[in-house]
Amino acid sequence: MKKTIYLLIIIFIILSCSNNENNIDNNIIKIKVGYLSDFAGASAIAIAKGKGFFEEENLDAEIIKFDNGPSEILSMIGHEIEFGYIGNGAHSHAIKGYVKVLFPNGISKAEKIIAGKWTNIKTISDLKGKTVATHLGTSGETMLNIALKTAKLTKDDINLLNVNITNLANMIINKKADAVSIWEPHTKEIIDAIPNQYVVISSITNYSNEAVFISSFITTAEYINNNPYAAAKFSRAILKAMDYRKYNINDAVKITAEITGIDENMMKQEIDTAVWFSSSDLKNSCKYKNIEKWYNTQQKLFLDSGIIKENVPITNYLELDMLKNILSDL
Repeated sequence: MKKTIYLLIIIFIILSCSNNENNIDNNIIKIKVGYLSDFAGASAIAIAKGKGFFEEENLDAEIIKFDNGPSEILSMIGHEIEFGYIGNGAHSHAIKGYVKVLFPNGISKAEKIIAGKWTNIKTISDLKGKTVATHLGTSGETMLNIALKTAKLTKDDINLLNVNITNLANMIINKKADAVSIWEPHTKEIIDAIPNQYVVISSITNYSNEAVFISSFITTAEYINNNPYAAAKFSRAILKAMDYRKYNINDAVKITAEITGIDENMMKQEIDTAVWFSSSDLKNSCKYKNIEKWYNTQQKLFLDSGIIKENVPITNYLELDMLKNILSDL
């Protein structure tokens, strides 16, 4: 009799666990996701929503536009959003422990330093004594730091202005700065406004041996700890979207434009501004430890530039084990 009771109890526990797992699978989880208003910052998130990949994971995703990564991170820390995308520069906040990196989105080729022709600036060395504007804490600052270091200059050698990305292009258009360190799609504002009065004096592609500009998807440690299942679901949805983008790039542009309202023609010009990863790319990168190399190189740039004060293990902020587990099931 006792054996029968014990057996029934065990069966009840197993069925209860199974029901709980089914409930988790079937429950709709509401999330808010931050994106930036360019192809890099919006495409995977828009595709996940437009193609139903969030729905496949039982996620009810509201997507919210931001102007830059740091403001997105502030919103995330304030519990206004759960997930988001950041460009290279904002990773310094992950290194400092404010957010966790889930996995990379791509490697950028979009950053440029542009000068006005009226300034007679032709090289980075010519920036000495000139007024240069960028948005501090973004990839624009990181790009500027690398360029200055290569030319054996420092920020003390220039008149540096911190200008929000929403107004950065106007600084050179209106001749309030001699040069700007900026990125796509904002460079197009300059090209359209002063087509014959600007010169690109440097691009991130000039520093491929020294720099890797990674963009990533993020959340907080608190959210992962409290909602590991939701974090995995979000990751799977985005990875599916990245696969779709990789092999359907023109359709990806159209979907992103439809979902976000970002100008489609502008985004078409951004297709070649990055190396866009697929889940297969990330599997290979995990296998050959390229992901660790990218983030370590990125951190060294921040350290050399004084943006961060000390080196930390990338495992402090990169959820590599979670990524590997998810990739093994895709």
